[in-house]
Amino acid sequence: MTTARTGATGRGAAARSATARSAAGRTDTGRSDAGRGAAGRSAAGRVYGGADARTRHAERLARLEDAGLELFATVGYQQTTVADVCERAKVSRRHFYEQFADREALLRHLYTGVHDRGRAAVADALAAGAPAAGTGDGAVAALVASGLTAYIGAVLADPRGLRVAFVEVVGVSAELEAFRLANRDLWAQTIRSAAEAAGAPPVAPWVHAAFIPSVNEFLMAWWLHAEERSDPAELVRVLTSVLVNLLVTAPSDRK
Repeated sequence: MTTARTGATGRGAAARSATARSAAGRTDTGRSDAGRGAAGRSAAGRVYGGADARTRHAERLARLEDAGLELFATVGYQQTTVADVCERAKVSRRHFYEQFADREALLRHLYTGVHDRGRAAVADALAAGAPAAGTGDGAVAALVASGLTAYIGAVLADPRGLRVAFVEVVGVSAELEAFRLANRDLWAQTIRSAAEAAGAPPVAPWVHAAFIPSVNEFLMAWWLHAEERSDPAELVRVLTSVLVNLLVTAPSDRK
């Protein structure tokens, strides 16, 4: 009897110990899950004024972009300091350097933004117009006019980008010049592909590359002559005539 009671007591104690360990495991698991949840919330950042870290980061970037555009377009890139940008954007220098390595990085970012918006607008216009345009000289002219209208409209949506992307960016550094030339080559490929798809004869790549700065020079000249500035449609007609003539009459680069 004594042996039986002792065995029962031992089994009861073992059962209670297992139950306690299980409860402790659930508690530890709960703490672990809570810790992971806290870590996730920490990654998102604390909320200040109703905005989390990602939102505040995006808002600071937008203010820096606007300040850079305004100062580079009015005062000039060389005359603008990081401190000037920060003061106008109401952003600390620490937060500036979280976004950009230096002032030139901001300029490059703004330059890229102007061209990315223009390229997206042109791509949409060409995609929409290509099926209806068909092929032949008339199709080339229609696509060129459509692409130029889209490009000029995108650039003029914020005219500050004109001076920043076509004037202030020139000659800043060897690295930025190489980046500009690479961007020009991308534009040349876009024009060549669209023109050949519409039936224009293939011409040497440099012909397309040379036309890109010409478009921007026309656009800047038109913009700077404010007292004589006409409807942008007139600029489109002039540029369309020049580019179509170039595409249709230039010697082919294929024998």
